[in-house]
Amino acid sequence: MNKKTLKVLEYYKIVEMLEEKTESQLGRELAKTIYPKTNIDEIKKMQNETEEALGLLIRKGNPPLYGIYDISYELKMVDIGGVLSPGALLKISDSLRVTRNLKKYMKEIREEEETKYPIINKLIDNLRVFKDIEEEINNAILNENEISDNASPRLRSIRRQIINKNQSIKDKLNSITSSDRYRKYLQDSIVTVRDGRYVVPIKQENKAYYPGIVHDQSSSGATLFVEPMAVVELNNELRELELEERKEIEKILKELSQLVSYEGENISNNQKILQEIDFIFAKGKL
Repeated sequence: MNKKTLKVLEYYKIVEMLEEKTESQLGRELAKTIYPKTNIDEIKKMQNETEEALGLLIRKGNPPLYGIYDISYELKMVDIGGVLSPGALLKISDSLRVTRNLKKYMKEIREEEETKYPIINKLIDNLRVFKDIEEEINNAILNENEISDNASPRLRSIRRQIINKNQSIKDKLNSITSSDRYRKYLQDSIVTVRDGRYVVPIKQENKAYYPGIVHDQSSSGATLFVEPMAVVELNNELRELELEERKEIEKILKELSQLVSYEGENISNNQKILQEIDFIFAKGKL
């Protein structure tokens, strides 16, 4: 059947309707490739898939398919030893959750009904569950930009030290800004940050009377942002702790990426099955 005939029959409009019923980009890609069949066995198999999906939708409602992502790039990255970002790891965790929830979805069907859904039942049986990897990722990562304190005891310890060091610096600076000795040299009694260092605003003409390191100045030049000598060492210690935190986060992300790489082939196989399941249920919904 040529493309002109299919267009006249508005076949592509039906395909678009099918695409809209999918839950993932992977399912949509498969739906786009559907084409009229001529092999009777293939036709019967696809009709049986649709019948099974419709039966399950009526019996149990929509399956838990939200969270299927195309993670082929991420799997290639870990395969060559790359380290994934928090967002990429969360995508993998979501896909693993879908797999686990689909198992539960099918398990809840009474044993005597299993024979009604042999195709979908076999597909879901072939899915591999990696709850340990899923939990490791979710325990360590809060969102695309934030790693949890629970990711490692060392990270928790470093962050506690950072909080304490920040407080020590603020206390020291507050004592300086509120002292009679230095208050007259300040443009304002506030503490701010420049280049990751705590500083105070000093009037330009008073710089000679106020010991410290200049990090910035206002656009008018009337104000200098000075790091008092009294907190230089504390600021250095804070910077070292922040570097330690960054190194620990990199280590955590590397370890999680390695966990994924160990099961990369199985997770990739899961994605192919999830794509097919999404496509089959889209047919049932349509």
